[in-house]
Amino acid sequence: MERFTVSGMSCAACVTRVEKAVSCVKGVTSCSVSLLTNSMAVEGSASVDEIITAVRNAGYDAALKKTKKE
Repeated sequence: MERFTVSGMSCAACVTRVEKAVSCVKGVTSCSVSLLTNSMAVEGSASVDEIITAVRNAGYDAALKKTKKE
């Protein structure tokens, strides 16, 4: 599972647009977007670049979340 930060969302309709756009990417099996945390979790075999491109084409921006190494 890859986690992303999504910017530019302001309402539930924005969340729906992002989820629909990312879900259409070949290889994505699951997409969950949170307006509260401006985050998105995506499962599947799609590349990070393809996912970010889909979000940008929907009118928003996304970046891969940095993971903290423990």
